[in-house]
Amino acid sequence: MRHFTIFSVCFLITFFTSNAQNALVSGPMLGYSEHREVLIWLEVSPKVEEVSISYWKSGEKNNQRLVHFEGELGRTFNPIKIAIGGLDMNTTYDYAVFLDKRQQNFDYPLQFSTKKLWEWREDPPKFSFLMGSCAYINDTPYDRPGDPYGKGTEIFKPMSEEDADFMLWLGDNTYLREADWSSEYGIQYRFHHTRKHPDLQAFWAKMPHYAIWDDHDFGPNNSNKSFELKDVALQSFTDYWGNRTYGEADNKGTYGKFTYADAEFYLLDSRYHRSTDRIKDDDPNKDFWGEKQMEWLKNSLLSSYAPFKFIANGSQILNAASKSERMQQYQAEYKELMDFITEYQIEGVVFLTGDRHFAEMIEVTPAEGFYPLRDITSSPLTAGTYDSVLKSEEVKHPSVVKETILPEHNYIKITIEGKRKKREMTIQAFDKTGKERWKRMLKMEDLQMESK
Repeated sequence: MRHFTIFSVCFLITFFTSNAQNALVSGPMLGYSEHREVLIWLEVSPKVEEVSISYWKSGEKNNQRLVHFEGELGRTFNPIKIAIGGLDMNTTYDYAVFLDKRQQNFDYPLQFSTKKLWEWREDPPKFSFLMGSCAYINDTPYDRPGDPYGKGTEIFKPMSEEDADFMLWLGDNTYLREADWSSEYGIQYRFHHTRKHPDLQAFWAKMPHYAIWDDHDFGPNNSNKSFELKDVALQSFTDYWGNRTYGEADNKGTYGKFTYADAEFYLLDSRYHRSTDRIKDDDPNKDFWGEKQMEWLKNSLLSSYAPFKFIANGSQILNAASKSERMQQYQAEYKELMDFITEYQIEGVVFLTGDRHFAEMIEVTPAEGFYPLRDITSSPLTAGTYDSVLKSEEVKHPSVVKETILPEHNYIKITIEGKRKKREMTIQAFDKTGKERWKRMLKMEDLQMESK
């Protein structure tokens, strides 16, 4: 990757407009954003031979810089990533995309911002993020017959208009079908097809996007570590998402973490190393995350001084009543996690989950004198809703926070603000029109030991 200041060359390029049909397949999408570096993702046609991005500080268009993509092009599917480094902190930049030296035109602004260095200087900044799961995009030749499972994509319009700092995708971000998970081409095609939907394009450009996966963007329904094409799925996931890291050198997977303001986000992978649900729940060898990922999470939590520790996972963690996939079906690992959190008095833990096709909030106190742990679930974005949950015994479980079950298309927005040690969290659930359906508040002390 080469960076150099451009003056007259760039202005000559801008006279070109994009007349290459379908050169840009999807994007640009913002990936991770740090103090001095950001990632921009896009997918281009196999006919494109050159990709570059011009960027400049907002209001300083006369001082542009250009970065070229130097990786492989010309493949059937061409998802590419361009990391732009050497940026100034706490700065907003505008940018333009060039394919074969032709500038691409958009109906929305292309901007990215770098993080502010606030530590040891001032109170942590206010920030907010969106979360959601289960985005099914219809594709008739490959869908099951009957009423389409995808129920419309209008939810992405209010989401793209939200004043949020990033989006966290909580799994089932795309749905592999029977014709997809049987081949490398099929898996790549499904990621490609979902990503290019027109109603998603403005949202991709609006804010950074982070993602975990669940069974449907990994393989078949309820799939596990026995899935024979799991490495193909892993490669497709990493190709199409812009997280900073994926797994560890000695342990494959999609897991990783990132920090935003005074919060840390742990992105867990409960598929690549997962045992089948059909193994008895009390079998000590029944893996949910697996030994190495569990050790990674423990060390990460112990190393953190963040007052908010968000653990994102596709399946629910704290649900004790559902017959669907949940961590409590993996009793050994669930007990190991709860024992660790309570023994080391890990404060600030909040679980963020998807999968269930309704929204809800669960509270569980893992030990006497310990603060209540919360599991906040958001699902679905576009897939079918699970309306029958309102008639089930699950809704009556004492761990379910009253009036938080929402069996409609939804997304959740979490906002953290306030002075250091006096921070507050606002949790809002919105329907597909952007209307608020429920709201809950948590103070920083609600996530701490009672003695404090």
